[in-house]
Amino acid sequence: MRRTGRAALALVLLVLALLAGLAPSAAQDGSALTIRSVDATDPENVEVVFAYQGDRNDLTDLVVREAGDLVEASTAVPLADEQALGIVLAVDASDSMQEGALIERVLEAVREFISSKAPNDQIAIVSFNNEVRVVQDFTTDTERLLAAVEELPLGPFTAAYDAIVRSASLFEERDVQPNIIVFTDGEDTFSQASAGQAEAAVRAAGGALFAMGPDHPGFGTLAEVAQRTGGQALRADDAGAVGQLFADVRATLERQYITTFSSRHPSGTVPLSLSIGAASDEVEMVVGSAQAGAANLEPAPVASPSGPKVFRQKTGLYLGLGLLAVAAFIAALSLGMTFLGRENTLSQTLQPYSEGYVAAQDDDEDDGRPQQLATTPLLQRAVEATGQLAERRGLLQVVEARLEQANLSLRPAEAIFFYAAGIIVVAALFLAVAGSAFGALIGTIVAALIPPAVLNFLASRRRKQFASLLPDTLQLLASTLRAGFSLMQGVEAVSTEVAEPMGRELRRVVTESRLGRPLEEALEAVAERMDSPDFAWAVMAIRIQREVGGNLAELLVTVADTMVERERLRRDVDALTAEGRVSAIVLGLLPFGLGIFILGANPGYMDPLFEETIGRIMLFGALILMGVGFIWMKKTIEVEI
Repeated sequence: MRRTGRAALALVLLVLALLAGLAPSAAQDGSALTIRSVDATDPENVEVVFAYQGDRNDLTDLVVREAGDLVEASTAVPLADEQALGIVLAVDASDSMQEGALIERVLEAVREFISSKAPNDQIAIVSFNNEVRVVQDFTTDTERLLAAVEELPLGPFTAAYDAIVRSASLFEERDVQPNIIVFTDGEDTFSQASAGQAEAAVRAAGGALFAMGPDHPGFGTLAEVAQRTGGQALRADDAGAVGQLFADVRATLERQYITTFSSRHPSGTVPLSLSIGAASDEVEMVVGSAQAGAANLEPAPVASPSGPKVFRQKTGLYLGLGLLAVAAFIAALSLGMTFLGRENTLSQTLQPYSEGYVAAQDDDEDDGRPQQLATTPLLQRAVEATGQLAERRGLLQVVEARLEQANLSLRPAEAIFFYAAGIIVVAALFLAVAGSAFGALIGTIVAALIPPAVLNFLASRRRKQFASLLPDTLQLLASTLRAGFSLMQGVEAVSTEVAEPMGRELRRVVTESRLGRPLEEALEAVAERMDSPDFAWAVMAIRIQREVGGNLAELLVTVADTMVERERLRRDVDALTAEGRVSAIVLGLLPFGLGIFILGANPGYMDPLFEETIGRIMLFGALILMGVGFIWMKKTIEVEI
């Protein structure tokens, strides 16, 4: 029994030893042999740079095969004998690096790395937090490099991907082998660039990325980028292992070699493989060109289909063909109406002679007329039909008033037509992308509400600006009347002094009066256009004074003082009702914010609301009740003054 127990124990120990020997290291990801670059510009002298992590004496067993055929290659020599290394040290300088004095250990490891560099190696130093800084550009001067890492200013956030892109750009027009070493202790939180863009930058530079740092949520993505670019990902179990990580990278870079051989293929793409014992690597060599970077030597993978799923099915095919047919029909109809559909009537022939002479204006000068967006006959007829329909519904006048209040140079019929066309296009896009009629409906409703909301906002802001300028305008007009000006002269003088939008409206009054419109009617039109009861009262006072007589200047001053007091009272009411307005906004946005949070925390939790019929009904009911409650609260805090 004792012998059996001892044998079992020995077997267990042997299995554990084998597993320990076969288990990969958690601190380092990399291959024993990696081809870094192939320069086949001269087929008679192809240069291959490769990294080998084994014993240097094993290089005598190097086997080079071209398209599966064994070729005779020269003895591999260290890369340092032929080419200098270019190394960018990108160091995380975020505030989190202060924990456990990690930043001090990293800087100490960087100093040791710099001190042990080869004389011809060029090193640059980059730091990153919420911004990326090139602390020291490429140099071989060890003293300058050591002085540059004496103090790195810390800051919030981490922009590791931006730092990789910036580091890769430093290799432009430099005859060195590109290598980027990044140390970061946390996930990227601030970069404008993505992980894919960072990888593309390293590939474009023909370099390799070496990612180092403690294990954190974002390290897996960084490790994948490092492996795909021919570099390594090295994890530190504790802060004390930082120096060993830099030493391992230094050793990896020093174990790079170069060999040459004569290619048997004058051109084309040829498989090339290197092997030393059990370690091997295979790439695609393009004869007649140079390829740098292990990632650029790999065969291009077949990308998975992209885009919405609906476009990769028969439904998408039929939808695309239908859209093409509609586009072709519209194009043919437009061309036909352009060349064949114009009416050559007498009125159109005489139209240029009936419009009168208009002085030419500069291109940059705005004549105040609405811009015409529909220039083709087809669009013009569609806009005309839309305008007639909107006019019968009473919508045209409302849109025209809003456009004038917002001071937008658009024709109301064209605005309605292009708004409707835009909603149809947006609905089609949402349907194609979302693949769900319910989701497309929600997205279309939200998109349809945005343009009217923006128009109302611009109109409301302009009305408030007009109302705020009204008391000062009346005071200034009264001063011109006291100075001996007539009312018309006073309006003209004030129009050049006051700010917009008051000045623009008064200049329009002056223009209309010169064209024969009574001054009172022009002023009343301004009150209607700007929806200003205060200005309407001022115009009423002017009309009464001009009919019965009196001191108009004193009357205008009295009206201005009254408006100032009303504005003061209005602001007091706004201050007293501010809490109610904030409560309405918070309660209105709270369900949407909570819904977004739940979707982020548990994406599948709210699926029944969008997928089940009862859920959609409840969602619509909730939106309606929310709208009613918001309007109710808004009416409660509104006080007419």
